[in-house]
Amino acid sequence: MKLKISKHDETICRIVREVIRVAVRNAKMPSAVAKRITTVAVRHRNQGRKAAINSHPFNGICEETGKKLNPIDKVLDELEPEKGYKGKVRWVCPKCNNSGKHSCG
Repeated sequence: MKLKISKHDETICRIVREVIRVAVRNAKMPSAVAKRITTVAVRHRNQGRKAAINSHPFNGICEETGKKLNPIDKVLDELEPEKGYKGKVRWVCPKCNNSGKHSCG
């Protein structure tokens, strides 16, 4: 699903993609440079995750199917991907989150 963003933010993304391409192309260790860039992006994306977990405690069920869900299998799903963890979230099984094959129940 493509994220809905403003033209301003789309322009920023286009510029950043080009800068990343140039950086990786000119790097002596392109994979290492790509990993460092990813680390910065993921760190920003995960901002607010702990607060979201604290404000939306796990109640033992998959909030997509309503079936019992083992706590070790729970995945925090963002319902508003443009807002990240600052938007609405729910606890689901990996299958409902499209992040694995394991299902609830």
